[in-house]
Amino acid sequence: MINSYDELYRQIDIVSKPFGYSVEYFMWRTSKLKNEMSKFVEKDGLMLDVGGGFGVMARFLPDFVDKENRYINLDISSEMLKYSPHQNILAATEYIPFCDVSFDYVFMSDVLEHVRDKMVALKESYRVLKLGGLLLLTTPRTGWIKDFKKSYFIVFLIADWVIGSIRRKLVSKKPRYSVPKGVIDEPSDEEWLRETLERIGFAVLKQYRADNHVPWGNAGESKFWRWFADKCIDPLRFGHCTVVVCTK
Repeated sequence: MINSYDELYRQIDIVSKPFGYSVEYFMWRTSKLKNEMSKFVEKDGLMLDVGGGFGVMARFLPDFVDKENRYINLDISSEMLKYSPHQNILAATEYIPFCDVSFDYVFMSDVLEHVRDKMVALKESYRVLKLGGLLLLTTPRTGWIKDFKKSYFIVFLIADWVIGSIRRKLVSKKPRYSVPKGVIDEPSDEEWLRETLERIGFAVLKQYRADNHVPWGNAGESKFWRWFADKCIDPLRFGHCTVVVCTK
C-alpha cells in the first residue's frame, strides 16, 4: 500500500524547503506552537512526539531535557523520519506501539488534522500517557478565517490576495507540491475537541488559541506580513490553532 504522506514528502526538499517553505519562514511559524508546548515541560521525563515529522519539537524543549535518551519521535512517514536525528518509530498515530502508561509527556503538534480517526488517535495518546502526565496538543481550528472576516484586517488581506493573484498570472510559478489522494487536512472545532478529550478521560487544564500568522498564500513568507502578524494580530483572538494542555 502506498503511503500518501511518503508520496507527499518525496516532492519536498525538507532541508532547504521544509514543507515547501523557506527555512526562515518555517522556523518563525513553527516556533509559535512549539514554544507554547515547551513552556509546560517543567521536568525531564519520557516524551513521545506523535506525528513529530523530523523531530523539530526537540529543538524547543528546555535544556534540562535529556533529548538523546528521553525523547522519542513517532511518524507515519519513513520519508520524513530520514531527516530526524532522534530515536524514531515508524507508526500511525492511531496505533502507537508502546505499552499503557509509558510516557510522562505526549506531544501532538499539527497532527490531529491529518489522522483518519481523531477519536482513536486521542484514545491512543491517553492509553500511553502515565497517570499525572501531560498531553500537549495543538491543531488548526475551525472558524479561523471567519474571525478574520469579522475584523478590519480583512481589507488588507483581500488587497494582498488580489495583488498576489495578479502576480501569479503575470509570473508563471510552479506550485510548492501537489497533494496526493489520501492526505487529510481537517481542522477541529474547539468545543468539540475539549468535550472529546474530557469524554475520553482527560482533565483539560488549559485551552487557548495560538499562532498569529495571517491567511492566504501571498501573505505567507513575506517579511512584512510576519512583522504585521507579530505587531498587530492577537493570537488569543485570531490564532490559527487551538492549544490544549491535558492531564490523565
